[in-house]
Amino acid sequence: MITYDEIYNKMRSEFEVQSRFDFDEKSDADIRIRVLAGEIFNAMTSIEWLKRQMFVATATGEYLDYFASQRGIERKKAQKAQGEITFFINEPAENSIFIPTGSMVATADAEPVRYVTTEDAKITAGNTLVSVSAQADVAGRKSNIPIGSAKIIVSAPAEINYAYNREPFENGCDEETDDELRERIKASFLVPSNGTNKAYYEKLALSVSGITKAGVIAKQRGTGTVDVYVSNGENSPTAAAVAEAQKLIAKNRELNVDVRVAAAQAKRVNMSVVVYAKGGYIRNDIVDICTQVFKDYLNEIEIGGTMYAAEVGKRLMNSGCIRSYKFATNFIDNSATAAQVFSAGTVNIEVK
Repeated sequence: MITYDEIYNKMRSEFEVQSRFDFDEKSDADIRIRVLAGEIFNAMTSIEWLKRQMFVATATGEYLDYFASQRGIERKKAQKAQGEITFFINEPAENSIFIPTGSMVATADAEPVRYVTTEDAKITAGNTLVSVSAQADVAGRKSNIPIGSAKIIVSAPAEINYAYNREPFENGCDEETDDELRERIKASFLVPSNGTNKAYYEKLALSVSGITKAGVIAKQRGTGTVDVYVSNGENSPTAAAVAEAQKLIAKNRELNVDVRVAAAQAKRVNMSVVVYAKGGYIRNDIVDICTQVFKDYLNEIEIGGTMYAAEVGKRLMNSGCIRSYKFATNFIDNSATAAQVFSAGTVNIEVK
């Protein structure tokens, strides 16, 4: 696109040609030309931006949402991680201790994530603990935490001595990004949904928040049956998400078709690899980077897909922190069944 200086210089040259006078940069005409050049440049910038919003490949934000709505697709909202918080007392309670909805526990991070209970509970007389359903107070992937991470009591009855999560908080996810939404829009053109094909059922399942992958198997339980397997990437989708997908698909299914929605079975893949570090990186950082690269790749593979060892190696090298690698001999290409989805198992990374 033409720059402000190019516009200004072109207008200045044209002024000198038309007026037949040398241009004076301190003149009133120079001020006017600079102001006008700035407005022209702003208008051209806006036009260029608007041109990008006219195509799925380059549209962003709400303009990409408009394209999605034309294909019957909506951007997925961020989801809060779900789990349980267990509250403890040191000695068996003489009387029941009431724990109200909204009691809060947080992680001990520099930027703590808080988790609030979603139901009333009580430690009954003679007991020392109770587990209560809870969710993160903000949505997003960062609210997924392992066991024992949420242990700082923010608000709870004074009788409570300590608390923590005895199970991981899972199924938190970020709002669907422009790139992720764009891929779904493109897929709707490449494999049009016609109400009876695989793409139709996948599209319905993927429209449910908390579901990022879907696979379809026809006639697995006999003629007139369709099985839809869903996943939330790193974790199994919540029972509520599966139930919502079941309800949606049952409502929009073909006539005389028995449709069943279920969580895809996790197929754990272990990776053992020796990596040779580049200068400037410390061991812990390399382990974290390589582990995340492996998890991200598995998360990209669709239900029933194939994991390629060569692709893992390529991505490890592209991470920029290693100069070479060597997999264990048992780390080879791996294929999932139509009802399985890959997830990371034991990851052993030796740094040299």
